[in-house]
Amino acid sequence: MRSADECCQGIHMGQIIRNILFWVVLLIYLPFHLPYVVLGILFGFDAIFRSYSQTLSLIPCVIGNKLRGAFYYLTLEQCSREVTIEFGTFFVWRDCQIGRNVYIGASSIISYADIHDDTLIGSHVNILSGKQQHIFTDINTPIRLQGRMRSKITIGEDCWLGNGAIVMADVGKKSIVAAGSVVVKEAEPFSIVGGNPARLIRMRV
Repeated sequence: MRSADECCQGIHMGQIIRNILFWVVLLIYLPFHLPYVVLGILFGFDAIFRSYSQTLSLIPCVIGNKLRGAFYYLTLEQCSREVTIEFGTFFVWRDCQIGRNVYIGASSIISYADIHDDTLIGSHVNILSGKQQHIFTDINTPIRLQGRMRSKITIGEDCWLGNGAIVMADVGKKSIVAAGSVVVKEAEPFSIVGGNPARLIRMRV
């Protein structure tokens, strides 16, 4: 059996290799980032960000994961080098944050969120910009002309959001959201919630 020291050395070496790989991919990506900067200055960064985000979401396998990590490291408000963002997944807004060791599965859409360390997000998960994204108070004006609202959603550390979840409210640290659930009110820390609308199933502690 391997000793504890040998295991620690293996983990440390793996981390060094991942860091080197990240910087290599970042250097390869940089020439493709220059048009993003130029077009952002000319036409506004939000629209160009979404175009890049959606385009990069279509690159498969490990190469796509690494390129997406490099792009979001350079463009989001905060993004750790230690993230995995799978095929088909993209962010809508630049002012999001992603912590360390975050995993986001395939075909997910992250609108406006802070995702803390060690969180797992399944495939086909939607994190919206709050429960009310469009203003509709004036019945005589089309909703599309009344403006939009954004509320940042916080996903606490060490959470797990199951496949197909729709999240419109904060999820407290170390919580679990069952697959297919619709979160419309805050999930307390250490809770397991599920259903539509999501309700407390039990506490983890």
